[in-house]
Amino acid sequence: MPAFDIVRRWKGRPVLDRAGNKVGTIVEVFYDAEADEPGWGLVNAADIGVNLRLVPLADAVEAGVRVRIPYDHATVLRAPSMDLDGWLWPRQEAELYAYYGLPYTGASLTDLDEPADEDDGLVEDVVGAARLRRRVGRY
Repeated sequence: MPAFDIVRRWKGRPVLDRAGNKVGTIVEVFYDAEADEPGWGLVNAADIGVNLRLVPLADAVEAGVRVRIPYDHATVLRAPSMDLDGWLWPRQEAELYAYYGLPYTGASLTDLDEPADEDDGLVEDVVGAARLRRRVGRY
């Protein structure tokens, strides 16, 4: 798994599938609090417009200015989606992990740029929800 400081720089970079074909561009990176590592990239898979898909980053590697993932283009295009400022409910998160064949033990996704001690209380307001957040204007 790449380090936090590396993965943060991946926002805005093109994503290549395992065959080297362009999949899209990383628009956000999320931290897997359960595993204590950067976990997911939200990738815009559309050439024009928006088609956001979540992709695991555990086995992603830098390929120059691009990021290569060990999945094929079709797998990413069929992957679960979410809005940039959306919520990922526990059932949806479990489905996401299952889709990629990853082990899942509970709600775990948070924004990579969100400090651990800073909590806006939204998760507590919706019991069991894991909210994928980003800090607007951070980059």
